[in-house]
Amino acid sequence: MAKGESYNSAFSVLENRRLAARARFLAKQDEILKKIPQINRINDEITETGAGYTLAVLGKNTREATALRRRMDRLVALRANMLEEAGYSEKDLEMQYYCPVCKDTGVVKGKTCRCMKDEITRQRQHLLTRLSPAPENSFEQFRMDFYSKKAVETASGAMVVPYNQMKQIFDYCKAYASNFSLHNKSLLMLGNAGLGKTHLACSIAKVCIEKGFVVMYASAQSLFNKIEQARYTDEDVISDILECDLFILDDLGAESLTNYSLGVLYNIVNTRMISDRPCIYTTNLVSQSALQKRYGEKISSRLLGSCERLFFVGEDIRILKNR
Repeated sequence: MAKGESYNSAFSVLENRRLAARARFLAKQDEILKKIPQINRINDEITETGAGYTLAVLGKNTREATALRRRMDRLVALRANMLEEAGYSEKDLEMQYYCPVCKDTGVVKGKTCRCMKDEITRQRQHLLTRLSPAPENSFEQFRMDFYSKKAVETASGAMVVPYNQMKQIFDYCKAYASNFSLHNKSLLMLGNAGLGKTHLACSIAKVCIEKGFVVMYASAQSLFNKIEQARYTDEDVISDILECDLFILDDLGAESLTNYSLGVLYNIVNTRMISDRPCIYTTNLVSQSALQKRYGEKISSRLLGSCERLFFVGEDIRILKNR
C-alpha cells in the first residue's frame, strides 16, 4: 500500500529535526573549542584511556584496568571542571535530539517510534484542515443586527423573534466555548443557509484551539472526498477524527452520498457518541423527517439523541449584506 502524504511529511519533519540537531551540535562544539582550546586533547585522552581500560578488562588484567579507570575518572572530572568554569556542562558535548528515544530517526528496534506516530497524526490533521480550512470567524465578529426583532413563523408553526432566539444561541455558544471540556454535549445546529451556523461553530473552535484542545474541522463534502481518496493509501483520517477533542462537521446534507460515505458517517457519529467525545454538526436540513430521509433511522436518531439542538432562524445574512 502506498505511503500517504502525511507519512512523507512526517518523515521530512524528523529528517529536518535530525539535521537541525546536528547543526546545533557542531556550532556548540566550535563555540566550546574557542573557549577551551585544550578540550579536544582531553577528549582524545579519555577515548584512548577508555579503549585501554576495555582491553584490560577483557584481558582480565585487574591492576591495569583499575589504574586506567582511575585515570579516566580524573580526566572526566578535569573536563567537567573546565566546562563548568566556561559556563558549559558535559551535556553540551552530546547531541541533543528532539526525541532521545529514536534520535529523531522515527525507528526504535525496527519499530515506528512514538514520536513518528504522533507526527504522522499531526500531519494528517493538518492535511485535512488544509483541504477544508475552517473559516476565520470569532464571536467578536458575529453581528446581531442582521436578525429581525419582529416575530416570524417557523417551519414547525411556532412564532419566534429571530433576534431573541439568536441572542440565546449566541450566548449559549459563547458559554459552551468558554467552559469547554471533553465531556461537553455535542451540538446539532439546524437552520436554513446563511444564518450563522458555520460562523458560530468556528468561533467555538477558535476559543477551544486557543485553550490548547485538538480541534478538527471539515465540510461534509470535502471530508468524504478525502476519506474516499485515503482508501488507496495508508492515510488514517478516520482515527484522527475519532480521537480529536472536538470535531466539527459542517454543512451536513450538501455532500454526495454513497453507501461508503453513509457507513463512514455512522462510524464517526456512533463512535464519538459512545466515547463521549463532543462534535458540532451543522446542517440546512431543518426537520427530523428531513434528516431521517437523507441519512436513515440509525444515523438521524443518534444525531438527534446525542446532541443539543440549536434552531437558527432569520433571513439569509449573505443576501442582507448585498442589499
